[in-house]
Amino acid sequence: MRTKSVKLLQLEILNQRTMLSDEDRKNLNKYQMGHVGELQFDSVVEMLACPVVHLKDYRFQLDGYGARDKKVGNEPAEVQIDNIIITDDQLYTFEIKNYQYDMEYYADGPWRFAGGKEIVNPMNQVDSHRNVLTSLMKDFNMQFNLSANLVFIHPEQTIYNLPNHPNIYTRSNLNKRLKYLSKPNRYDYSRFVEMLDTRRIFKSAYDSDANVTFEELAGGVFCADCANSRLRRMHRDKFVCDECGEFSTQVDILKQLVKELQTLNSSWQLSSNKIAKYSGNTFSSATVRRYRHKNLIEY
Repeated sequence: MRTKSVKLLQLEILNQRTMLSDEDRKNLNKYQMGHVGELQFDSVVEMLACPVVHLKDYRFQLDGYGARDKKVGNEPAEVQIDNIIITDDQLYTFEIKNYQYDMEYYADGPWRFAGGKEIVNPMNQVDSHRNVLTSLMKDFNMQFNLSANLVFIHPEQTIYNLPNHPNIYTRSNLNKRLKYLSKPNRYDYSRFVEMLDTRRIFKSAYDSDANVTFEELAGGVFCADCANSRLRRMHRDKFVCDECGEFSTQVDILKQLVKELQTLNSSWQLSSNKIAKYSGNTFSSATVRRYRHKNLIEY
């Protein structure tokens, strides 16, 4: 299962409980679009008739990469690859871009916004993934035919001048090309996946606490899946979201409140009074303590 990034979770919480700046709203939309694009890619992979090995959001440190020729090395580089897929005993990476704007492709120069300014070549990131993953394979003493690819998954995006590039996929050809690639693996790669997991980083060095104080947060209980939709209490232990129709219990909501506070700032000391205030006094501090004493919530 693919999870949301810490930054996306923080911005979604803050969007419910504070007034976001214009810059934060742009970042919220960017992260949401990126996550939606990744889920769309996952759904295409899941529909393939042939099972594949699929690692999602693989983040790792490549020890010493880029610093081997330096007298004083930097900290190990942190890399995240959206998708690693092994099929037909070959390894593929797929970086997903869910851009709404049109672009112009140039083989020998910078790409451009359609009719506009230059942009960083999106293939640079893909080339970097190929290099660091190749180095990681050497550390593991593994050999693969490796193909690093870029996927523009937004169905309404146009990329002008784009040739039939072997490493660039668009939404219109994604299904067909993935079906063509997917063939049974002859070998078992469970040991290889275990080796990759030994280098996986679950908390990014770039994840930090949100720049907000507890006092700035509006109280209340919100649906975890709907933007800015407050939950309505039906009776003592049952709440409903009028937007999506999902029901929640008191314990469900209290767990969500604790998780939100820990996501915003891992150093905050939580108490029953603080959680009650964060709920907009939907729950009393006594109710919070009671569920904690029953070991139904933890903080």
